[in-house]
Amino acid sequence: MTAPTQARQIHVAVAHRDPYVAAGIASLLRSRADFVVRSGLPGVDGADDTADVLVTDYATGVQKAADVSSDRSGASSKSFLVVTDQSTGWQIRRAVDAGVRGYLLHDCSAEELSEAVRCVADGRRYLSCPVADQLLDNFSAAVPTAREFEVLQLMAEGLANKGIGRRLGIGEGTVKTHVKAILRKLGEPTRTAAIGEAFRRGLLLEASP
Repeated sequence: MTAPTQARQIHVAVAHRDPYVAAGIASLLRSRADFVVRSGLPGVDGADDTADVLVTDYATGVQKAADVSSDRSGASSKSFLVVTDQSTGWQIRRAVDAGVRGYLLHDCSAEELSEAVRCVADGRRYLSCPVADQLLDNFSAAVPTAREFEVLQLMAEGLANKGIGRRLGIGEGTVKTHVKAILRKLGEPTRTAAIGEAFRRGLLLEASP
């Protein structure tokens, strides 16, 4: 007689900046037999080092996904699922472009959260219906490239073109080209105005703790 096939165990790390959201997500996932769940603060205790899926907040998910894409952090190739209240088309597209594979809003159901984790663990994408609608509405907008996002972030930190070039390992002339593209895409005439508009649209990430 053939022994029953054991269900696959998916290792999930929950590392969300909001401790109440983190506790709720971890509790819901632990109630599912196919999840092995660890939780902790982002980047603090290594809870996400060996996980198949990292469930996290918007800023952490975008930053970690971007780091993996550019091979700057030495992070593993795990998949990222963001659970957030950041719901504008700009923010969602920023996350998807960075490499986030799953995107849910805080009001998602336990069933949807579980399904999203399974999809992401299998290498597929999962966007909730409201998120997908916002993303489709945003596709006609001119969005900064990944490199332009890096320049924009450093502009917001107060770096001049020369300092941005040093930080990114590119020439000052290349930085100027990126700055011009950023101003054009955000529809603003100055760096200060563009930074303000980027914050208003949710394009800039909050500072890491």
